[in-house]
Amino acid sequence: MRNFTGVANTLIAALLLAAASTLADLIWALWELEHRAIFGLIHGALLFMALGLVLAALTARDRDVSDYGRLLTVAAIGELLAGLGGAAAFYAMFPLIGWWAMLVAWMGLWILTAFLNRWVQDSTEALSVTFGRGTAAALLSGAAFYLAVYPIWLGGQTRNPDYALNFASWFVAFLPGFACLLLEKRRTGAI
Repeated sequence: MRNFTGVANTLIAALLLAAASTLADLIWALWELEHRAIFGLIHGALLFMALGLVLAALTARDRDVSDYGRLLTVAAIGELLAGLGGAAAFYAMFPLIGWWAMLVAWMGLWILTAFLNRWVQDSTEALSVTFGRGTAAALLSGAAFYLAVYPIWLGGQTRNPDYALNFASWFVAFLPGFACLLLEKRRTGAI
């Protein structure tokens, strides 16, 4: 049953974050915001705060959590700070490597998210396993981000967005990261 729960949670998380990201794209387009660092910092902080809330809510749904409010608060604040740090890293690296900075920041955020998720789930897995999950999430979600989201942003689609395409692209970008973090290895009983 845990594998089914992991698959369901992966899909739910990817769908919710795709919706949040598409909403953010809508806000950028409707408000015709210039790309300024302050807006990017707010964007990164709020998007990853939403990610923290989703991870905490899914964890609380799957097991008895005595202090649900505290779990949500700490996960939201932890990911808000991670998102703020990721956005700041993007702006620090952008003059050196251009738009590749977005990919590097995105991948770094998945490694941080793996460790926050470990704490949120009160996991006893080895830190090396958590780092491995985070690295796999970073590489797979980074590749998906590059293939699905970059064409939206760098292809001029931000001026006249196709929100169905944006949603699908964000879903593709988030899915492998959540799969790496939320799916569990099957226990077969074999040595």
